[in-house]
Amino acid sequence: MKLYDIISNLKFVGIKHHQDLEIDALSCSSKEKMQNGIYFCIKGMHSDGHNFALESIKNGAVCLVVERYLDLPITQILVENVRVAMSYISSVFFGTYKSKMKLVGITGTNGKTTTTFLMREVLMHLNKKVGLIGTEGVYINNLMLPPTLTTPDPIVLHKLIKEMENNGCEYCIMEVSAHAIALNKIDNLFFDVVGITNITKDHLDFFLNMENYIKCKMSLFNYNHAKCGVVNLDCKPLKDFLKKSNIELVSIGKEKEAMMKLGQTNQSVKGSNFKFSYDGKTHLAHTNLLGEYNIENVLMAIACLSKLGIKISDILKALKSTIVEVPGRFNVLKVEADYNVIVDYAHTPDGIKNILTTIKKLPVSRIITVFGCGGNRDKTKREEMGKVACDMSDLVIVTTDNPRDENPDMIIDDIVRNNNSEKLIRITDRKSAIEYALSIAKPNDIVAILGKGAENYQEVKGVKFHFSDYEVVDEYFRYSMKEEMKI
Repeated sequence: MKLYDIISNLKFVGIKHHQDLEIDALSCSSKEKMQNGIYFCIKGMHSDGHNFALESIKNGAVCLVVERYLDLPITQILVENVRVAMSYISSVFFGTYKSKMKLVGITGTNGKTTTTFLMREVLMHLNKKVGLIGTEGVYINNLMLPPTLTTPDPIVLHKLIKEMENNGCEYCIMEVSAHAIALNKIDNLFFDVVGITNITKDHLDFFLNMENYIKCKMSLFNYNHAKCGVVNLDCKPLKDFLKKSNIELVSIGKEKEAMMKLGQTNQSVKGSNFKFSYDGKTHLAHTNLLGEYNIENVLMAIACLSKLGIKISDILKALKSTIVEVPGRFNVLKVEADYNVIVDYAHTPDGIKNILTTIKKLPVSRIITVFGCGGNRDKTKREEMGKVACDMSDLVIVTTDNPRDENPDMIIDDIVRNNNSEKLIRITDRKSAIEYALSIAKPNDIVAILGKGAENYQEVKGVKFHFSDYEVVDEYFRYSMKEEMKI
């Protein structure tokens, strides 16, 4: 594709060493090998891509997108914001700006993954071709690709959308993180429907305060990004969305002013039944998922799908006959024991509260909770997470999550500060913490292993080591069974 065709409508400040080049690749990594590529010099929190431009040239870049001219004999496009330019150029290069797929974006602190999986399962059940992009991976119809980021960088994102289109997908459903909005990853996407599940305390290491975090989320509900939106009124901060958004909105929840109003709910080990009213009609719905928070996720999915033109009767039939299993979300593991083990991704105070509230409604003797907090992330939520876990558990084993560049024991210090020491046990090594919880569990207990969900690594000092909560549990019981057989 010619450079002129790529940048003809791009807002840029100037061009240095201009040539109308043939462009075959895009990259924001100076280490990536390519031919006839554009390299985007992104200023990050810890490094500046301008400093690695020479390396990118050696690896095949023939053009740079910069925020300051560099003393290099290569075509350079000067822009005010490289991230904004990268989103635009990616959409043109891959042709996604003219995609005819229906595009859905789900944001919120918790519930994004479950809501997007629900929508995908319903649409697949209705014989639709669907793509999904999110925390637990990328799905193109029945093909699964490994996860990258919750919302990938624009080059990867637009490449995936193009791949979905090439595979006949009619719908693309994606999780939209707050970071993705703030870092202009979704600038050149226009959503048919956007939904927001909730807003609770998270990512304040990046956004500094809740006001900035909420403002960022709310910016998605704008006619520059979306045609219409769905808002969960049960989350109090979201009520302002109704006043400040300039697109059509559908509100959901128990609040009396909700347009899709949640009514009576009934839960058992077989799932959840609930009523809701919408547009003058009352409907009865069933899902295999448990928990009030999951019922809200289901209602969000129903509302978003209805705005895509899917009949509510068809949605409810699909839900009733579909077993939704979301990786790392309230996964009850099959173990050879007279107690239960649950793995979940809950990594915020609200997330832990939702999981433990649901567990407490089950016929259970004790709740043994294993969790930690991520390093280099919002420190203000650590003590609160410890308090929620202590208040709602019989025993809490505090351990590591992804410590990243922080000292794991100092992270644990933050968690246990001012919390109930009688219920707390510190075991820094996560594998040992999980094994200890399993070893002390008694009949009818539940061991809740929280924070990492389906992640298969632990990040320590910039290195991702293989680690899986599932594998630790599996190995523990395999070892225990061998010991029993010896006896």
